[in-house]
Amino acid sequence: MKITVYFDAKAVKPTVVQNATVVLVDVLRATTTIPMFLYHGATGVAFCHDPGAAKKHFDKLKRGEGILAGERDWEKIPGFQQSGSPLDSSREKLKDRLICFSTQSPLRIPAEAKYVILGSFINLGDVYDSCLRGNRDVVIVCAGNPEDSAFAGMLVDYLQSTLGSTPIILAESAKDAIAIYKPWQGRIVELLKESPDGKELIRKGFAKDLDFSAKISRVSSVPFLKDQLFLKEDTPKPKRPLDADGKPKTSSVPQKGKSIKVTVPLFPKNPEHPVPGMEKAAAKKGAPVEDKKGDSKKKEVPSSKKGDGKTPPPAVKPPAKQKKAPGKPAPMFSKKTIASPVFHAPPVAVAVKPAAKKK
Repeated sequence: MKITVYFDAKAVKPTVVQNATVVLVDVLRATTTIPMFLYHGATGVAFCHDPGAAKKHFDKLKRGEGILAGERDWEKIPGFQQSGSPLDSSREKLKDRLICFSTQSPLRIPAEAKYVILGSFINLGDVYDSCLRGNRDVVIVCAGNPEDSAFAGMLVDYLQSTLGSTPIILAESAKDAIAIYKPWQGRIVELLKESPDGKELIRKGFAKDLDFSAKISRVSSVPFLKDQLFLKEDTPKPKRPLDADGKPKTSSVPQKGKSIKVTVPLFPKNPEHPVPGMEKAAAKKGAPVEDKKGDSKKKEVPSSKKGDGKTPPPAVKPPAKQKKAPGKPAPMFSKKTIASPVFHAPPVAVAVKPAAKKK
C-alpha cells in the first residue's frame, strides 16, 4: 500500500488516483457537514460548487424530496433551507431527503478516481477502516488549510502504525503530513481555533462549530461517491476500533501498563488450623464445610436456584477467592473468641545430657 498526500487540490495527478482510495478533506466545513447530513438520514448529497447548479438539481426533484443547503462567506445562502454548519442539521429536517449542497470548498472530484470518500476528524474511525477494507493505495487530497493537512497526517500515522506485516510505502508528502500533525496531537481544537478559517468562524459566531469539528470519531458516517451523489457507506463493525483518544486499538498486541489482578486466599484452608468465619462463608456459597471431626458436608443448592434445563446453574466460587467488602476490615479475633484446640504430635523422648555443674 502506498500513501500519498496532496496539500493542494489542483496538484492532483490522474495516474495516481485512478486505482486508489481517494480521501477528500475540507474540515472547515464541507467534509464535516456532509457526513452529518447522511448521519441524520439524508438519502444522498449532491456536491455543487455553484448555487445555480444546486437549484437546478433541486428543481428536478419532486415536492418534498429535496432540500437546498449551502453557504457563502460562512452564512446561509438566501432562499436556501439549510446552512453549511454541521450543527444546523437534524433528523427531523433531513431524514429521507436528498440534499443539494453548494459550498465554496476548493475541492474537486477527480474524474479518474474510482472510489472517492470524504474524511474529517468526526468520522476518522470509519474513514480509517474504509481505507483498510479497500486494500488499495490511499491518496489524501486536502483543501489547502492547516487543519486539513493535520488530518491527513493523523490518518497516515494511524495507518502506518497498525498495518503490521502489510508492506507500506509513504510518499514524501505523507511524511510531511505526519510532521504537521505531530505538534498538534491531542490539541486539535486549538489548531482549529488558530487556523485562518477557524478565526473567521469565531468572528462570525460559529465557535461551537470548531469544538464539534475537533471531536475524533464522533459519528459513524463515510460519504462515498456513486453516480454523482455522495451516499452513506454501509460500514461493518470496525476490525480495528479506535479508543477514546482516537488511537487505533490492536487486540492482538497487549496494552502496556495494563495490570492483571490476581486473587490469592489470605489463609489456606487447613482443618488443623481453622479460621473463624470460614465455616459461615463456605456455607453461604454452598462449598464443603469442615466440621470438627474433619468430615466435609456440602450445602444443598435450593431448588429455586437450580438450572431449569435452559440455562446452566450459576457457578459456585470457593470462599477463599472472595473479594473483601470495602471499608474498614473487622478484627479477626475479638476478646470473646476462643481458639480451637490445635492438634499436637505426641512427644518424642530425647536424651538430654545433664548440665555441667557451675564451679
